[in-house]
Amino acid sequence: MSTTQDQECDQVTLLTGRGDIFSGITVDSKLLAKTSALFEHQLEQSLVAWRQAKRRGIWLSIPHNRTELIPIAQKLGFILHHAKPDYVMLTHWLDEKEPNQLPSYAMSTIGVGGHVVNKKREVLLVEERFAYVKNYFKLPGGCLDMGESIESGLEREVFEETGIRAQFRGILAFTYKAEFRFGHADVYFGCLMSLDENEEDQKINYDPGEIAACKWMSLDEWANSS
Repeated sequence: MSTTQDQECDQVTLLTGRGDIFSGITVDSKLLAKTSALFEHQLEQSLVAWRQAKRRGIWLSIPHNRTELIPIAQKLGFILHHAKPDYVMLTHWLDEKEPNQLPSYAMSTIGVGGHVVNKKREVLLVEERFAYVKNYFKLPGGCLDMGESIESGLEREVFEETGIRAQFRGILAFTYKAEFRFGHADVYFGCLMSLDENEEDQKINYDPGEIAACKWMSLDEWANSS
């Protein structure tokens, strides 16, 4: 390493961040050194300081435009935790006396389905364009977006799939599937919805990109369908 590089290493700021009640720390990614070589030195020295301070769990977020730093962090003991479009999160458990107690990433997807019934005692149903079973009609709905509530997500999904605006009223039931997509669990909420007086005459306008058919079906017919 050149004299200039030695001087730069000496001037590197130790990584700091937001502490938590578990003696952990979430590193401030704005403090990451500007080059890979400097980052490696910075992280090595920071690990020494964290161990001396008896820090236990370290959360290190690498921005999407600095992914060259990930192998360096892994070499120094960090493991991948989760990824988002704008960052990759790594963790390092430093407490050698206790097993790793850092929580894993969220393991569930949340799905919703809307039970919409009109004054004619007909229920709103859809047939998905891409489905394992053809000619199978189900409640309209789908997966919640990140940060979306059950209420707003349900109303959005029902409108997107059917063109019908209905209001969330409550949760009727839910199911839980331990093994779903990518090993994550799935929680599905069947919800009661209602139509206001001026919404009874809405026309179905389904999304052909997702839905093959959409219709109102009598409750008796639906109950007797397989």
